[in-house]
Amino acid sequence: MIRFQLALIAMAVSVPALAQGPLANDPMANNAAGLAPAGDTASQIAFAYADRDEDLTISWEEYRNRAMRMFGHVDANNDAVLQIAELQALGGPSAPKPENDIDAGTFNAAMRKLFDSGDKNGDGALTPAEWHDTVRPSRAF
Repeated sequence: MIRFQLALIAMAVSVPALAQGPLANDPMANNAAGLAPAGDTASQIAFAYADRDEDLTISWEEYRNRAMRMFGHVDANNDAVLQIAELQALGGPSAPKPENDIDAGTFNAAMRKLFDSGDKNGDGALTPAEWHDTVRPSRAF
């Protein structure tokens, strides 16, 4: 169940519709970094966008805040729950049908798991290489 929810969340994080509004400058919003090779410009730009304090690492807080901004953008009715209909709209007709809604707490917990799995050296922050692997759904599962 949690793996299915992680897959839906990863899919939500890379939906082209997110490239509008406040995320327009974030290349990850349109999955640009998800399609490009390691060390590519799009991944570097996405890293810089998430690195709010410009310390060349992505802290859990920076990662979570970015993910929650995306959650808020997808949550069309602003009820802090990604309903099945909202998730289906994101995934399109070929995506698997979600089994249930995903509330903000579940989403946050899933993002924490992705962050922790990406933090290979266990220092509580993502380096550019760790970031690159963590934000790509195909490498996160």
